[in-house]
Amino acid sequence: MAGGGFEPTAFAAAGLIVWIAALLALAVGVLPRSEPPAAATIAGLALAGLAAFMGLSMAWASDDGHAFEDVVRTLAYLGGFALVVLASKRAEARPWLAGLTVGLTVVGAIALLARFEPSIFGNPDADLAASLPAAIGRLTYPIGYWNGLAAVMAAAVVLLSWSSSTAASRWLRCASVAALPPVLLALWMTDSRGGIAAALLAFGVLVLTGPSRTRLIVNLGFGALAGTLLIALAETRGELLDNPVTDLAATQGDQMLAITAAVIAATFSLRYALDRPIQPLAIPRQAGRIALAGIAVGAVIAVVAIDPVKQWDEFKAAPTAADLADGDVGLLRGGGSGRYQFWETAVDAFASSPVGGVGASGYTPYWFEHREIPIPATRAHSVVFETLAELGIVGFALFATFFGCAAVSGVRRARAPDAVAETGPALALLVVGLAAAAVDWTWDLPAVFGITVVAAGLLTGPATLAGPDPGPPSRRYRGQVRSRRRFAAGVVLLLVAWLAICGSGLLLLSAHSLESSRDAAGRGDIDAAVSAANDAIDLQPWAAEPRTQLALVYEQAGDIEAARTAISEAIERSPDDYRIRLLASRMAAEADDDVAARAELLAAHRLNPRDPEIIRQIEAIS
Repeated sequence: MAGGGFEPTAFAAAGLIVWIAALLALAVGVLPRSEPPAAATIAGLALAGLAAFMGLSMAWASDDGHAFEDVVRTLAYLGGFALVVLASKRAEARPWLAGLTVGLTVVGAIALLARFEPSIFGNPDADLAASLPAAIGRLTYPIGYWNGLAAVMAAAVVLLSWSSSTAASRWLRCASVAALPPVLLALWMTDSRGGIAAALLAFGVLVLTGPSRTRLIVNLGFGALAGTLLIALAETRGELLDNPVTDLAATQGDQMLAITAAVIAATFSLRYALDRPIQPLAIPRQAGRIALAGIAVGAVIAVVAIDPVKQWDEFKAAPTAADLADGDVGLLRGGGSGRYQFWETAVDAFASSPVGGVGASGYTPYWFEHREIPIPATRAHSVVFETLAELGIVGFALFATFFGCAAVSGVRRARAPDAVAETGPALALLVVGLAAAAVDWTWDLPAVFGITVVAAGLLTGPATLAGPDPGPPSRRYRGQVRSRRRFAAGVVLLLVAWLAICGSGLLLLSAHSLESSRDAAGRGDIDAAVSAANDAIDLQPWAAEPRTQLALVYEQAGDIEAARTAISEAIERSPDDYRIRLLASRMAAEADDDVAARAELLAAHRLNPRDPEIIRQIEAIS
């Protein structure tokens, strides 16, 4: 509900909560509930190494403040991963997956309700129309980004399909099928090709890993038919889908709310009536092979039909001004919405510093300085390319180790003769998360990528291990070497937890001080605004943002010299941020220092040569 956790206050608070919870549970002896497997240890060390290398990259990053935010976010992910591993026992993945199923289905319900009855949630579509008009119509709330919400809905489709085929209760099986139509409608309304592709890939994993393949396919087919009907009915209400801020859209929203409720009730009732004949269904092995062969042939025909060479050429093509103006919306649209250019620039950044990259959070200034298309991107729209650009081959190796451990461990456990049934859906969730993050910036949305972290914890931890659980590690002496290893692991975990708590606390307090400064400045209380900005500086002396805020407060008070001093200190901490240079140019002009104003404007142009407003200002003074 906090915009997917994108803002520093959200993920810093989340990191604080998970690490404090882990420490308290360890202190009272509640955790660990089982011996962490080697795969979990390796994956955890890799993620911790990634966070440490991000911190180290502050030595060469262009903005230490934003780099520090990346470190805190990664430590929050590490805390979530550690908590899943430590709080699980063998073959205990089902409660985790069941909790995710309920939670993500609720997110889908909130997303649809926010469109059907926007007044309940403060009319988020109106806010989107004001801030990003080209995206109007795409379902974004509560995550704040349509592709992020699509990834969440894809995960929900996977989990509901799993629940519908494996739940012991007839009522729960039917409720899972009945929940599929609104979730599919929400996925459709995000207008996200990546989300739909991720859902299809993950469902394929779910079918391949089994068990209960027949019921799985039948139940998803049942829900998909109802979902298709719901989508078709929604498509007849174009104003609701394309321009949801109008009065007609409000009327259509009331209609769709009633229709959705009716479809859910009808789907539940029909599935409940057919539960007994569906449960024993099983496709003969030979028929299954024929079906798989048919699907493979159909997939090949589909690939040929869409002309992959033409699609690739369209993907590489830079978006036109018309594409940018209308938002490039439509599931059947071609093109990559600038992704090829984002990735190409990330590769260039990697080539410039292949070992350690340009530093955490360094892609944004590199993009503005080297971009070829006028899109003000702040992310590479791919965690793979962004990691290569910012952290080089070292950071990428750590990233690949973390998720490689989860993937390899999941595949091995799924193929084992005594495989835990929940391994398949956990592996499918990992596929959803990696597929989404590979083509978008969902890594920066903890409410989205956190699902993937949970899946990694389940696949490497005890939760998907078969066999009797030996229980928590014994406190009895079992050999000097093993005892030392456990002691070392405990020390490392405590050290990481302490660093994560301190880092999260610093970021949270600093963000609160900045917000307090802005609020005080808004009501004209200059003294309080200056004091709060200085508090933020004391908490994060390496960051540019608190000093930029202080400069703005001094400027508001008319103390231009103090403002120029503060903005100069901000530039020292973020020399490649063209926006700070523009502020410095404005403040120099206010001080009648035309030479400095021009120099800062030219510096801003060097850092962002394609910005039309900067070009216009340079032309005005030429």
